[in-house]
Amino acid sequence: MASSFADNNELPDLGASALTVLSIEKEKQLGEIIFNQLQGRASLLYDPLVMEYINSIGNKLVANSQDVKFPFTFFTVNSPDINAFAFYGGYIGVHTGLIANAETESQLASVLGHEIAHVTQRHLARRKEASAQTSNMTLAGIVGSILLAAISPQAMMASMMATTAGSQQAMINYTRSNEQEADNIGMNVLATAGFDPYAAAEFFGKLQEQQRYQTKLAPFLITHPLADSRVTDAKLRAQQYTKKFYADSIDFLLMRARILARYIYDKERVVELFEDLVKKQHGNKQFASQYGLALAYLDTGKLSLAAALLDELDQLSPNNLYVLDAQSDLYIAQGKPDKIIEKLTYAYQLRPNNSVVTLNYANVLLKSNNTKKAISILEYYLLVKPRDFLATQLLSDAYKADENLIRYHITSAELSALRSDYRSAMKSVDLALNLLTAEQKAEVKRIEALKIKYRERDKYIKNIKGF
Repeated sequence: MASSFADNNELPDLGASALTVLSIEKEKQLGEIIFNQLQGRASLLYDPLVMEYINSIGNKLVANSQDVKFPFTFFTVNSPDINAFAFYGGYIGVHTGLIANAETESQLASVLGHEIAHVTQRHLARRKEASAQTSNMTLAGIVGSILLAAISPQAMMASMMATTAGSQQAMINYTRSNEQEADNIGMNVLATAGFDPYAAAEFFGKLQEQQRYQTKLAPFLITHPLADSRVTDAKLRAQQYTKKFYADSIDFLLMRARILARYIYDKERVVELFEDLVKKQHGNKQFASQYGLALAYLDTGKLSLAAALLDELDQLSPNNLYVLDAQSDLYIAQGKPDKIIEKLTYAYQLRPNNSVVTLNYANVLLKSNNTKKAISILEYYLLVKPRDFLATQLLSDAYKADENLIRYHITSAELSALRSDYRSAMKSVDLALNLLTAEQKAEVKRIEALKIKYRERDKYIKNIKGF
């Protein structure tokens, strides 16, 4: 279950400052390093429903893009900031605050399309080449800037202010050029994928209007400068497409309601806010608001109200994964996890590799003390998705509950490696080795080889300045 990077002995040279050394393969490896660093530092959101949706809409846009050189990974940062960012190797992050502020699915897609264009046009690699012409900045320094931008764009700007004036001006000019190119390509991708091309201008205009009443720039505007001409250009560019109505998918409405209920709204007012929304809305929007209200009831301990509303939603939309996930949480909160097992078993038969179904099923099995079945399901799932952080964490818990301490320590090591915490990974490997007997020579050799890989990567990461 080790990552593809962990299985590759060839590490990219991060000290060089020439673009020519950054091949596509090295860019992919570098992206994985940065993502692992983010898993260790940033508040990444390990919510299967949100992750499934973001990757679904993102990959739909990628399928309609040109110059795609590697698979894309989309992820979410649990932060109220309005922000999104892209980095090497097809990794694109979006903050929960941006999702909450996107009023339509096309507005959210317009941001993702813009970030996809940054990646396909290799803007980071090109920006790195431009910066190398005005300073001795290395690739490692840019990696540090990406981490700062993801976690705190304000800190990134403070860091940039410490550079020379000439370097700053070159970076600003290059950023403007990149943004214009990403706007053009992103809109084409948006329209080709079946989303509203007018949504980009709508979202830009909304952000611009919000900033008129605020002294602090939204993080998205720090990393994506928004001049007045940019909104106008987006409106003019959209006019080449026929203006028509684009309906939001039910998945978008449910996902956004989930974001608002669990990650944005104040817990003291979340029930009141969703009760008000339910009264005002109709159709799919009302269904999504009812789902948000059910989560609000659930998360504030109003379990009987949550149960009644979820039963109603289940009747309206049988086999809905959002409702199934909430019902799983409900039965666990009620101390009756076995009550949902039959329903999850059926869902698993229909969708054996779906992360929402699999992780809920495994979690409920663990809560029901059926650890052997949970382990079997998670081991199979991780063969297909070996870098799933939450699944690896659940498997580690399952091995511990099963008192399989050797596998528990090995899986804990893999979990640490997914965060680039190789020192913790090596400690877990040592604990596993101490439990092995002389008769288990093959297993000893395999685990010792794993420790050597972790040691190499720990040394490598520690030598990268900016981390």
